Amino acid sequence: MKRLTVQIEETLLWKLLQFFDFQQSESDIENISETGMESNRDVTAVTSVHLKRYYFGTLKIDIHRMMLSMLTASELSRDLKVLKKSLGVPLVRFADAQVDLEPFIRYHPFETSAFLLESIQHHFTEELKSQAASILGSVDFLGNPLGFFNDVAEGVSGLLEGNVGGLLKNVTHGVSNSAAKVTGSLSDGVGVATLDNHHQKIRQQIRFSSEASGGSGHLKAGFKALGHGLFGGLTSIVAQTYSGIAEDGFEGFFTGLGKGVVGTVTKPVAGVLDFAAGAASAVRDTSRSSSRVQPSRVRKPRVCQGPGGLLPAYSEEIASGQKYLHKINDNNYNEICIAVEVLRGGRDDTLRALISSEHVYLLAKNPRDKEYVILDPSFDELINCRAVIQEGKPYLMLTMKTDTDGAYSETGPKKSPLVRCDTERIAQKVSQQINYAKVLYDEVKHTLSIETDRQG
Repeated sequence: MKRLTVQIEETLLWKLLQFFDFQQSESDIENISETGMESNRDVTAVTSVHLKRYYFGTLKIDIHRMMLSMLTASELSRDLKVLKKSLGVPLVRFADAQVDLEPFIRYHPFETSAFLLESIQHHFTEELKSQAASILGSVDFLGNPLGFFNDVAEGVSGLLEGNVGGLLKNVTHGVSNSAAKVTGSLSDGVGVATLDNHHQKIRQQIRFSSEASGGSGHLKAGFKALGHGLFGGLTSIVAQTYSGIAEDGFEGFFTGLGKGVVGTVTKPVAGVLDFAAGAASAVRDTSRSSSRVQPSRVRKPRVCQGPGGLLPAYSEEIASGQKYLHKINDNNYNEICIAVEVLRGGRDDTLRALISSEHVYLLAKNPRDKEYVILDPSFDELINCRAVIQEGKPYLMLTMKTDTDGAYSETGPKKSPLVRCDTERIAQKVSQQINYAKVLYDEVKHTLSIETDRQG
């Protein structure tokens, strides 16, 4: 196998294990001896005379070097937390750990497939355990010392070939990479000490947006995080005290006041550390050598939830719509793109409808060919949508409540903006999609979830 780059994201890992129902209850763990099962399986695989066996002159599996990264999640949903706790697997954030695995070699084996697969799994499991030092040397809270050493070694080897600029570039990358990881780990620790979940959530959104954009995006996110931290520190006492009173009444006054005093100190410190991490990350990305540049994405991330909650066929158009949706909704990944349609396709008069699980976004283009939102009614305020013909031209009529807090009535106040379309067929198609998304939204809104049931 050629060299591999493996990036494991914690949230995706737990979701995959949840999807395959990889979870043991306490009774299963107490009543089943894992060692005994493995022994019985091995004995059965070796001694059975009825199973098909495979012969190889030489069986060799060589993976070569593997670049391994683990991206831990700052926040998990309730069900994923339960799964993580049941498995008891601690995860540590690290990046670009160089793992060299010895090849699996067997000469003249004549065994069953189950025995061979078990042998291969055991071999590479032990090999990964032997690489614990390499992984430990790449963890973020230590500043990835092995990564710094590899950068310097690569720069020195280039210097011997007369490449002085390569040495400076690699040393700069190693120093900035270590600084970014250490300051990022410190900011995460200080962020937890703020005792403000809402503040932490916004910090993570700012950081994730910088990781997605890269380069100068890290520096912009650093300034944004610094401003967020300073503003949070200035308003911490008032905001946290008010929140404590709103949640727990008079008793919450003292709790909120205490959290506010702590946040006054910790939030600006976390903002300064976030800014330092963003600046170091920007230097790291600009000084990265071509040998370390990751391959670009082949296609945009797919939308994984379609009609009825099923996995839909991949659509480049829907994937692009989902990417743009995350850009305009501040990376709210609970909102899913359902459909994207062109209402008007003129050269100077382009209008698109992006229908999500929560809103209808009408997107127009300015003279500089940049899209912007002209109307974004939520399904809470949208009553229905229908195609109409007025003066021989097709329109979408969006009937909306003027008071989103009040209950809808036939005689209540409404507003009905009209959106012109190129053809009547487009107007009818888009109106059907909007009404379908509205029905889905209402079903989810009135569905009793497990967490709501437990809280009740």
